[in-house]
Amino acid sequence: MFDPDPDDAIAPHTPAENGRVGTPTSRRKFLSMMLASAGGAMLSGCGGGGGTQAVGSVGKATSDPSPASQAVVPVPQTVPETVASSSNASTLFYGMNGHMAYGNGIYKSMSAAEQLAILKDLGVTNYRCDVAGSVMSQVLADALKGAFAGSGVSILPVLNPFSAGWDCTSSEAAAYTLGYDLGVNCARPLKGLVTHIECGNELDVPLKIGGDGSLSSDWNPAYWPSFRGALRGMIDGVKSIDPSIKCGVNVGIPMAYRALQMLWNGVSPDGSAAGVSGAAALRWDFTSYHWYKSSGDIQCGGRYNACVDVLQVLKDSFGVPIWLTEWGWAGSGDTQQSAADYVTKALKQYRSIKDKYDIESVMMYCVIDPNYGLIQMDGKSKNAAYAAFRDFVAANPV
Repeated sequence: MFDPDPDDAIAPHTPAENGRVGTPTSRRKFLSMMLASAGGAMLSGCGGGGGTQAVGSVGKATSDPSPASQAVVPVPQTVPETVASSSNASTLFYGMNGHMAYGNGIYKSMSAAEQLAILKDLGVTNYRCDVAGSVMSQVLADALKGAFAGSGVSILPVLNPFSAGWDCTSSEAAAYTLGYDLGVNCARPLKGLVTHIECGNELDVPLKIGGDGSLSSDWNPAYWPSFRGALRGMIDGVKSIDPSIKCGVNVGIPMAYRALQMLWNGVSPDGSAAGVSGAAALRWDFTSYHWYKSSGDIQCGGRYNACVDVLQVLKDSFGVPIWLTEWGWAGSGDTQQSAADYVTKALKQYRSIKDKYDIESVMMYCVIDPNYGLIQMDGKSKNAAYAAFRDFVAANPV
C-alpha cells in the first residue's frame, strides 16, 4: 500500500509487475522522507538498510526465530469492549487507502475528523493506513478514540517493515526479531481498537528473480529466509499483544500467489520447480492481495494468455477470507474519465463476486494522491473518479 509509489512503504516495483505507472525511484524517495518524518527509518538497499525506529524497541523476541521453530505462544489477553470496528464482513467491504499517520504533507495538516468526513461522503467503511512504529500507531489510536469512535468506519493498520529497517539480505533470525518488535510496538497502542492488522506491505517485490512470480523458481533462495522471518515475527508480535486481532499477509506482484502458497506450506525456493519443503508453515487469518488496472482481469490473469483465476487460487489455497487491500487505475496512464470508468467497472465486478470468493473488503488506492487519488494533494480538488466511487457505493449497499 505504501512505497514511494502510492503506498506506505513498499519496495520499488516496475509498472509491469505492480500495475502502477510512475517512477519507482522517485516515489521511493518521496515515501521514505514522508515516513522518516513520521517516525520510520529511511529506505535503502532492498529494504530498510539498517534504519532504526524513532520509538523505543521492545527488545528481542523471546522465542527461537529459526525456521523450524514454533511460533511465539501468545499470552491470553482480555480485549476491551471498545473495539471500534466490526467483525461483520459486510461492514468492511468498501475500503480506501490513506496515510493518516504521515508526519507532514496533506495527511498531517488534515485532521482525522476531516478525513473521516471524506470517507463518510464516499460511503467508505474501512480505512487502510500504514504504520512503522508506535508513534504512527498512536496517531491511529487517537483517531479511533476520537473522531472515528462510533462512526462506523474501521481502520486497518498495515505494518511497514521497510521503514522499520528490514533488509532482505538479513538472516531469518534478525528479520524475525525486527518483525516481532514492529508487531508489538504497533499493536500495543491499538489493542482493543482494531480487529485486523495487515503484516507487511509488498515484501515480495525485491525477492523476485524471474518469471511472473507464479513459480517457485521465480523467487530468490538467498532472500527468502529474511522474507519469511519478518512475516512470522510480525504475526507473532501482534498476537502477543492481542491474540484476537486477525492478521493478514500480502504480496505486491500480481501473480505472486505462489509466494503465499510456499509460505503457507513451508516450502522454500531452491531454483527447482517445486522448491524444497521443511520450513515452518506460516498461517494468517485473511489473505490480502493487490491488483491494479494494468494487470488485467484478476479472474483471468497471467502472462501469455494464461487466464488464471487468481481469486480462485487464493480461495482454494488458504481457505480464509480475501481482502483486496490495494486496487486502482493506472496512475498517470489514465485520463480523468478512464480512471472514473475503471472505478465503476472494478467496483461492479468485485461486488458481484464477493460471495463467490469470500472477499471481505476491497480497498482502493488512494483517497488523496497526485496520480492515484480521488482527491488531489490540496485535499480539496476532486477527480472525476470521486463521484464514480461515491455514486456506485450509494447505489449498491452491501
